[in-house]
Amino acid sequence: MIRYIHQGGHLKSITVYPIKSCGGFSVENWPLSPSGLLHDREWLLKSPSGEVLTQKKVPEMCRIRTSINLSRGVMFVESPRCEKKLEINFGHCYGSNEEMLLQYQRYEVQGYDSDVDLWFTNAIGRPCCLLRCFASQFCFTKSDSVGICRDLKCKLNFVNEAQFLLISEASVSDLNAKLSSKNKQKDYQGEPVHVDSMRFRPNLVITGAEPYEEDNWGSLTIGKAKFTSFGGCNRCEMINLDPRSGQMQKSKEPLATLASFRRVKGKILFGTLLRYEISGDNLRFEDIVHPQLQVGQTVHPW
Repeated sequence: MIRYIHQGGHLKSITVYPIKSCGGFSVENWPLSPSGLLHDREWLLKSPSGEVLTQKKVPEMCRIRTSINLSRGVMFVESPRCEKKLEINFGHCYGSNEEMLLQYQRYEVQGYDSDVDLWFTNAIGRPCCLLRCFASQFCFTKSDSVGICRDLKCKLNFVNEAQFLLISEASVSDLNAKLSSKNKQKDYQGEPVHVDSMRFRPNLVITGAEPYEEDNWGSLTIGKAKFTSFGGCNRCEMINLDPRSGQMQKSKEPLATLASFRRVKGKILFGTLLRYEISGDNLRFEDIVHPQLQVGQTVHPW
């Protein structure tokens, strides 16, 4: 049943994922930037053949943990496969700027020295290099598909569809209720599955809304920041990956259950894609002061 109650709720958690497809870290407050959360998906791993590496092909990436010290301008990276914690200074990049294409976006990137690349090679068990995004621009190609849900009007880092993914705790609870009911069926052969919000790799988790209320939001504010919704996030089998073990659920859950009631025009939707709307039309771009998001702020849909 579709609900049109615009209740909103509160911001429960903020998570930043500095390296695409690697583990993120949660914070009580974090600054916004023209590309979303500051430093979110600003780095990625690339194979020697030029392939962008993700958890879909390299599940071990989910066990790489990151954190950022903004005052020092440093990112810390850890892996159970590496004894030493890696420390990456924001001011240290090597080599000339290069261009790369990813998801209809042209990126200007820079790499790092061989020691950094070797650390990540050991962490995931295959040769790779770390790249950082410095600029991006949408580019049309002959292979562009019609109807792709993707933000085309603002700066993006290495994201798949939009700057932010918002998940409602109430929607996750409803999904878990359906999973629990399925687990109790006599003919169910899979292992019991219970998921939390972080299984879906959200940037923002809200609490206090009705289940799936977020489906109907066109815009919203969180604190002083305004956001536009791009609709639901199309889910794939990657949500069946247990981030603690790096293993896929043999039961193919929770995607199988989501497919039974969240399928829209061939897509399985869960979570909402957002764009941060920058205010300050009368200011130069570099003079705009971006607000911070803070856990506990009220979410106002409109």
